[in-house]
Amino acid sequence: MKILLSDAALLNDLLGYLTAEGCVVEQVGPNLVEASRLSSIRHDQARLELDLFLRAWQQTHPGTEVRILD
Repeated sequence: MKILLSDAALLNDLLGYLTAEGCVVEQVGPNLVEASRLSSIRHDQARLELDLFLRAWQQTHPGTEVRILD
């Protein structure tokens, strides 16, 4: 899944966080990340887990927008 980040300066922080949560991540643009959860077999389950991780990350970065692109 692709994740769009409003502040490219925080990209490395987001990459590190998602990696620590067990995601496989790759930067694919200046503020765009490709992420997947290998432990999730179903797409909807992976999407839910990723949503939860992103909400938690956003709590520590107020004002920063992250959005999963389908």
